[in-house]
Amino acid sequence: MDEAALRAMMPISFGKRRAQQARWAAASATNADANASVNAEGLAAVGQDKEENDLSCSVLGKRVAGTDEADADADQDDGLTPEERAANREAERQENERRAKGIASDDSDDSDDQDSDDDQIGPPLPPRTSSSRIPPRSMPPITQTATLSGIHAKTLSALAVDASGSRFALGSYDSYLSLYDFGGMTSSLEPFRHFEPTHETYPIVDLSFNTNSSHLLVISATREAKVFTRDAAEIGTCRKGDPYLRDMRRTSGHVSALTCGMFDSHELAKFYTGASDGTVRIWSEESMHRAQHDMIVLKSKSRGTRTKVTAIACERERIWASGEDGALRMWDLRENLNGRPRHCVDAAHEPDSWTSCIATSGETVVTRGGDATVKVWDARKPTRPVVERADLANASAHTGVILDPFNSRSLITGVSDRVQARRNGGHDDLVSADDRTDSSIVVLDVLDLSTLCTHTTSSTPVRLHWSSHTDQLFATHRNGSLSILYNPTRSTNGITLALARRAHSRPQSPTADSYAIATHTTSTAPSESAKRRRLARARQDPHQTLLPQPPLHGPGKAGRIGAGVQQSSVQNLYRNPDDLNIDPREALLKYANRTAHTEHHLDPHHQYNPPP
Repeated sequence: MDEAALRAMMPISFGKRRAQQARWAAASATNADANASVNAEGLAAVGQDKEENDLSCSVLGKRVAGTDEADADADQDDGLTPEERAANREAERQENERRAKGIASDDSDDSDDQDSDDDQIGPPLPPRTSSSRIPPRSMPPITQTATLSGIHAKTLSALAVDASGSRFALGSYDSYLSLYDFGGMTSSLEPFRHFEPTHETYPIVDLSFNTNSSHLLVISATREAKVFTRDAAEIGTCRKGDPYLRDMRRTSGHVSALTCGMFDSHELAKFYTGASDGTVRIWSEESMHRAQHDMIVLKSKSRGTRTKVTAIACERERIWASGEDGALRMWDLRENLNGRPRHCVDAAHEPDSWTSCIATSGETVVTRGGDATVKVWDARKPTRPVVERADLANASAHTGVILDPFNSRSLITGVSDRVQARRNGGHDDLVSADDRTDSSIVVLDVLDLSTLCTHTTSSTPVRLHWSSHTDQLFATHRNGSLSILYNPTRSTNGITLALARRAHSRPQSPTADSYAIATHTTSTAPSESAKRRRLARARQDPHQTLLPQPPLHGPGKAGRIGAGVQQSSVQNLYRNPDDLNIDPREALLKYANRTAHTEHHLDPHHQYNPPP
C-alpha cells in the first residue's frame, strides 16, 4: 500500500495535537514578551495585525503562524509532503506582500464565490424580472388562432368542452345546437350534428358536460332543461312547475325562464339549474321528469323579496349563486338548504347588474360583474373582495371568466368593444369610430389583477374555456364565430389534428359534359320484375298512393275521434235520415207539372161539381 493510500485512511487530526500544543505555548510566550515591552497603542496594533493574519490564513486554509520552532515541529507532524509545505509558505508570503501593498485578495473573493456556488444544488435560478412572476404554464397559448364560422349567425351564448378536449358543443341565440368532434373533423371545421333541441325559437343560454362527458345538459330560455347524450340523442326533460303557485317550495319545477345550469363535478347524474323565479334546483336524471331532488330559494333584501339567478358555480360541497340584486351567496350542500346561506355578500356587485359568471378553484372565487368589474374572493371569509378591478366592460350577459387549469395563477376574461355604446344607452349609431375600443381577451394576475397580456379579437368575446388536456383556449364571439387559440409547440391534438386533415372534395354541379348519354345499343330500361317491385313499394307508401286513413282503434288522439266497442250500434241507431240532403222546394215543384196531365183522369162529375 503506498503513502497516498495510507494518508487517506488516517483521520484528519492525526499528528496535529502535538503541533497545536507547541503552537499555543509559543504564542503565549510571545504575547508575554510583547505585553512587557509595548504600550497600549502597540498592543492594539499587534492585535490588529494578528487578526488580519488569522483572517488571511483562514481564507487560504492554513493554520495560524507561530514561532519558527513551533512551525518546525508542526511541519514534522502535519502529514504534508515537503513540496506541499513549500507551496503553502510561498502562498502565505505572496499574500503578505499583497496586503502590504494595499491590494485586495482576489483569491479570497474567488474562493468565496466558489464556496457559494458549491452550496447551490441544481440548475441556476432564472433572472428576477417582472415577466417571471407568472409561470409560463399559466399563460394561455395565444400564438395562433383557428376560426370556426358560417354555422351560426347570432351570438354564441353557450360553450361546453368535454374533459378530454376532443369534443365540444356550441349554443346560440338562433336556438340551434352544434356538436363538433376533433377526431372526425377536417380542415373544413364543420360540425357533425346541427339541430334545434327545443323545436322552438328559444335561445340556448348554457351548456355543460357531466364528469365522464357522456351526457350534455342543455339550458334554453324555457322552463325545461333537457339532457342529451354526447351524440345528440335526447335522454329526458325536466318537469315544469305550476306558475300560479306563490310558494316556490311547493312547485315541482321552474316556473319561469332558465338562466344557467351545470353538472355536478363529482356525481354523474346530478345537475343544477337556476332561473328567473329566484330558485336554484338540484336534479337527478332518474327523477327529473317527476320533480327536483332539492332546491334553494334566493331571498333578496330588495323590494319584492325575489331576485333572478344570474350565475351558479359548484365545487366540492359548496354551491355559489349570484342574483340580479348584486348579492353573492354560498350554501353548504351538506346542510339544510331551506335555511340561510353560509355566506352572503349583499353588495358584491352593483344592484340591477347581471353577474355573468362565477369561477372557483379551491379557496379562490372570481366573479364577473355586469358593472364592468372583476373581483377575487376568499371562500373562507368572503366579506370583502381580496382584490378587484373596475375597468373591464362587457356588453353581453354571458361574458365568462376562467382560471388557468394548472395552478390558478392567472385568470382570463373578455372585454367588450362597446364601452361608449353602453354609456350612451346601448345605441351603436351614437358611437363614433374614435370612441370605439378594440374588443380583446385579457389575461390578469390573480394576486393583483394586473394585465399580463392582451389578445385583440375582431368581435366581442363571450364564453371562454381553457382545456388542460390539449392546452387550447376556446372563445365564442357575438358575431357567431368561435376562436380556438393554440401554440404549436405546447398544444397537442385538438384543433391541430383537424387542421392537418384535408377537407373532402364535394361533388360539382352536373354539366352537359358530365351527363351519361345512352345509345340505342345500351339497354337501360327496367325489367318487368323491377317495375312490379317498385309498384308494390309505392302502394305501401300512403303518401304516394293517397290511401285514406285507416280507422282509429281505441281513444281518439291528434284531433281524431276514436272507435269504441259500441260505435257500430250507435251509428246504426242514430244514423242520418235519407232526405237530409233533399231540397224541399224542389220536391214540391216536381208535383206541379202533374196537374195538367191528370185532369182528364178525373170524373166529369167531379170536374163540374168539386167536393165541398
